[in-house]
Amino acid sequence: MIGEEKTYLNMLYLLISFPLGIIYFVLLVTGISLGLGLVTTLIGIPILVFMTFLWYWIAIFERQFTSSFLGIDIKSAKNNSLKQKTFWKMIKKHLSQPITWKSLAYLFIKFPLGIVSFVALVTLLSVSIGLIGVPIAYYFLWDVPGVDFMVINGVSVIPQVWQAILVGIIGVFFLFISMHILNGLAYVSGLFAKVLLSEPGKRRK
Repeated sequence: MIGEEKTYLNMLYLLISFPLGIIYFVLLVTGISLGLGLVTTLIGIPILVFMTFLWYWIAIFERQFTSSFLGIDIKSAKNNSLKQKTFWKMIKKHLSQPITWKSLAYLFIKFPLGIVSFVALVTLLSVSIGLIGVPIAYYFLWDVPGVDFMVINGVSVIPQVWQAILVGIIGVFFLFISMHILNGLAYVSGLFAKVLLSEPGKRRK
């Protein structure tokens, strides 16, 4: 699993999803709030209409982004509103399509999901690498004058070399478990995209 390309693509996807989720959330909250605040002046109406198209276009990018990184085939949902003859009919058709509002829901879900994924990614990898690095640190630091390796309140936590090696082995096993967890988070993210960014009856297994 550690040597699989898909695993690293999944981790890269989770890493990139964090800043993207923040950007989407800030953009949506700012745009929608601005539109609602100015709706009494009629200026807010075109802003809100523009926001509906904007989050739909962002959802198209997210669909391609998720498909490319996670290898999930998400059938694109057709936007029949663009085929309407008048601007007013196009807006009505766009607002009546479920994919318009499912795209909004997905982008809002992307924010907390991105935070959870990023925290899990950083925490799990940091702990795993830290444990694996204990034997290496022990080898270089155990006989260095003036350096107390893994000493807490005057007590050596890892006094023997075999204990340091054991911690490193535990770190390797924990890394494998972490990879499974991160792949699972990537799968959940892809599942959300597949459910919300494609129309019913057009999702592929």
